[in-house]
Amino acid sequence: MATLRFMALASLGIAFCTGCGDSSPQSWEGGRSQSSTERKTTAVAEPANNDEETTGEPNGSRKSTNPHAGMPMMAGGGSDAELDNNGKLDIETVHFTVPKSWVRKSPMMPDIIQAEYRITKAEGDKADGRLTVSMAGGTLDSNVTRWKGQFSKLDKEGQETIDADGVKITLVDLAGTFDDSAMGPMAPPTSRPDYRMFGAIFQLPGERGLHFIKCYGPAKTIGAQADEFKNFLKSLKVDK
Repeated sequence: MATLRFMALASLGIAFCTGCGDSSPQSWEGGRSQSSTERKTTAVAEPANNDEETTGEPNGSRKSTNPHAGMPMMAGGGSDAELDNNGKLDIETVHFTVPKSWVRKSPMMPDIIQAEYRITKAEGDKADGRLTVSMAGGTLDSNVTRWKGQFSKLDKEGQETIDADGVKITLVDLAGTFDDSAMGPMAPPTSRPDYRMFGAIFQLPGERGLHFIKCYGPAKTIGAQADEFKNFLKSLKVDK
């Protein structure tokens, strides 16, 4: 009985873990978000040496490296409240200049997401975009593959490298049908055509983990942020 209970809790933790900062799309997709009093916060640790997870592909067969393996996961938490955007983002030794049009939010998953922003939807789109900043493990290639796996159909994919303050940032550009079920077993089984994702990954000297910046949502909304997102990455400054 205890084993079954642990497996259920571990599955819940993985659901929120998948995607480096991805929580339920309902937190950024127009629907009513749960308040902090409605959510229950439960700490669960993933099984030791569990370095792979299913990505929620329709055939259920694809697996990819879990960047949060062995880390304590928090299901829920955070207030989802809007915060003041002063045009700066400072996370320990990393600093960015942030577009003032991005709406900063209190992360719903504060133990995983270091910063979160809402990208106001473009005219004609039905949902806002979402940008998250987080840090986790894994390799660059395995995380890019995992991001691709969150699309049930990829219409476009591109990759480039940006140099900012001596740091190499890998930027991927994906577009197609975004599949909510690929976010984890607890995500709603909803496919969202004409979606786009900008994802950036970089590592600082001496650090074992990778830094992730992910911006996704309706293609028109995200596409309108292409220059802003690149400028955001290029503004990176690292304490020497």
